[in-house]
Amino acid sequence: MKLKPDAVAKWEATLREKEFIEEGDHIVEHTKGDLWQFTSQISGNYFFTDEKFIFVASFLGTGSFSVKYGDIKALKLVNVGGVIPIIPTGILVTVKDVESGKDKKLKCSVMKRKEWVEYLRGKAGL
Repeated sequence: MKLKPDAVAKWEATLREKEFIEEGDHIVEHTKGDLWQFTSQISGNYFFTDEKFIFVASFLGTGSFSVKYGDIKALKLVNVGGVIPIIPTGILVTVKDVESGKDKKLKCSVMKRKEWVEYLRGKAGL
């Protein structure tokens, strides 16, 4: 989903303010989607910048993240959903948590997930 130039400028300002991106980093791609944590679903926006993969929850806060492509260790197609995950829109993104040094798994849900997983594979060098 292409953002209009004024929307890109507003989002980039917000991402810099939240310290998700630095000066010189710019939004390249965008799509709406969800982040699944256990059985909870958090709606928001996914951004693909020159340097990072970012999720911003609709209510800025819980669940939002910013990950350098180089910190992505693995990508896997998964199903999402409540108690029984049956919706085929998930991407399990394994990233290196810079603070703890341990692996962290992010269950992302987007339409056209195969296209996005290939995009991420290319950016992450997987």
